[in-house]
Amino acid sequence: MRQEPSTVVRRAKMCVLTAFMALVGASAWPGVAEAATVASWPLAANANDTTGGHNGVAENVDFSSGSAFFSGVNSRITVPFSTALSPGAANITASVEISTTAVPGTGTNDFDLIRASPTGKLYKVELFPRNHVAQAQCVFVGTVTRISLHAGPGLNDGQWHTITCTKTANQVTLTVSTNGAVVSTTTTNITIGSITLKKNSIFALGYKPVIGQPDEDRYKGQMRNASVTIG
Repeated sequence: MRQEPSTVVRRAKMCVLTAFMALVGASAWPGVAEAATVASWPLAANANDTTGGHNGVAENVDFSSGSAFFSGVNSRITVPFSTALSPGAANITASVEISTTAVPGTGTNDFDLIRASPTGKLYKVELFPRNHVAQAQCVFVGTVTRISLHAGPGLNDGQWHTITCTKTANQVTLTVSTNGAVVSTTTTNITIGSITLKKNSIFALGYKPVIGQPDEDRYKGQMRNASVTIG
């Protein structure tokens, strides 16, 4: 059957548009941002970042088992300040694998695993004591509000667990996996706002930096594959 000229023209335009989109990719279109891992610390032998060059300084951390062991007393990894670790209004995901049999103290004491800043606007992955077990918790503090989202089973059973905290424009999600299998996913609809870290603030793994005083919230257990993805 003979096609009308207008139909042929429309199809030709559609083919050209499809080819153009495939060539330039989604990142060329306004409002679409591609997620990128800006920092990745395997923690198998040292505190070096294999993605963005944000190498940490490890103190009293034992890497002999192929992961980072924190004593809960004086172990810590400190990462120098970098604007690349500051998400602003973009989506942010912080993830880490842990294995521990320890439970944090009571009250406000917890195990800080990833802490983007000592104070102010920040994102944090931690273990918090609830009902005598160590439970995963995500903390996001932005320009609009803040949230502490906790969920999932007790993680102080000596197995390897992955804790993933994600903030988008209007949601926060906490995902817990055990030996690679997802065991818990919790999402809350909330607008946190922008997260811009304080200039020269300390990015910490395994502890909470306290300026002029002893550090707090020191983690006791093994850690590996910590990462930050923005976008």
